[in-house]
Amino acid sequence: MIVKKIVKSELCIGVASSNGAYEVVAMEGGKATVTMKFPATNKGTDAIKSFLAGCGKSVRMAVSGTGSVSLALALNDVFNGETLIVSSRIINQALPLARYAGRTV
Repeated sequence: MIVKKIVKSELCIGVASSNGAYEVVAMEGGKATVTMKFPATNKGTDAIKSFLAGCGKSVRMAVSGTGSVSLALALNDVFNGETLIVSSRIINQALPLARYAGRTV
């Protein structure tokens, strides 16, 4: 039997990449606390890195969309946590991705 639970103590982040932009939502305690949008460029990736570097705690992140694998690899060395790569056919918006990051198996 698979049991899923919501992780309440960690910062959960969803990053959706589409139409030349990164949409980022951060959730803590099950509630959205930050919503940001960046261009899907090196500057946008650097902005997300800066945000993640300032988190300073355990982070779970789910990414989806165009270039999500490259983005996940680029961000992986910046924070202490897990990265989940999700098919955009399953989830393609940042808030549901952040919720997905908050689930464990």
